[in-house]
Amino acid sequence: MNLGSASPKTCSPSISMTDTAMKECPLCGSSNLRTAYRFDRFAVLKCRGCDGSWRSNMYSLGDITAMYTGDEYSQNPYFSYNAEEFKAAARGRFANYVGALSAIASKVKVGRLLDVGCGSGAFLNVAQQRGWDVTGIELSPELSQVSRRAVKAEVINAAFESVALPEESYDVVTMWDIIEHVLDPVFCLRKVERLLKPGGMALFCTPDEDSLLARAGLFLYRMSGGGVSYPALALHPTYHTYFFSRSGFKTLVGKSGMQVVRCYSQEAFFEHSQLPSPIAKWGIWAIEKISALADRRYEMVCLAQKPR
Repeated sequence: MNLGSASPKTCSPSISMTDTAMKECPLCGSSNLRTAYRFDRFAVLKCRGCDGSWRSNMYSLGDITAMYTGDEYSQNPYFSYNAEEFKAAARGRFANYVGALSAIASKVKVGRLLDVGCGSGAFLNVAQQRGWDVTGIELSPELSQVSRRAVKAEVINAAFESVALPEESYDVVTMWDIIEHVLDPVFCLRKVERLLKPGGMALFCTPDEDSLLARAGLFLYRMSGGGVSYPALALHPTYHTYFFSRSGFKTLVGKSGMQVVRCYSQEAFFEHSQLPSPIAKWGIWAIEKISALADRRYEMVCLAQKPR
């Protein structure tokens, strides 16, 4: 499970790893692959060339649509905050949003902002209050309606990959915990680049395979010969399609035509997580606090700029 985002139950494809294991990296085309993890329902394959990772039995477009348009997803408590309650109820995420907007505003003037996968509109609301002209994209019909009520702005109910948007029309495009859910990250990154005005900024937030928390999970998994799957499995949830390291993701962004200007980590919050016990939550909290000293907390935030 992703400690910082909603976790809908999924119908993992009943296909064996042997039937679906990819022979080439879907991110860079390299055939220099290895199996990083073997869980009960899927494995995690890793490319030695670009350091990208992905699930062995990949979802179809229909699977993805079903996961993020159903009631279980839209009614997840993670999306329960309305505009008035969000600041108090989710102080950590509110602080993350404010910090990111401050970093963005230091590079570009306040203008048009597109938030991809806007959920219930929490980030859109924070950005709008700081003067941004906001637009959202959300796959869930119910959450699209919630967002429209929260920000009184355009929220497009569609998949980012398929929606037609004018190129070079946004000063900022943001993806909070979205890029790890898509079927084609390379396509999405290139589309973001096309939508940005020259000099525009993109923000991507996603779990980091090089975080101290992920490394701790990998250590326990390897030392136990795969017998101890927690927290490794929790950090590679069944509803994620790809898993990125900081260095690998920066390279991927660079190949899309954008230039990474800053990459930093932020703490994972789990107000509504399904961790197995309070002890596990406290343990993860402690690791995240230690990780802050080396800027290696669970989530990475990558800021990239389109050349002028």
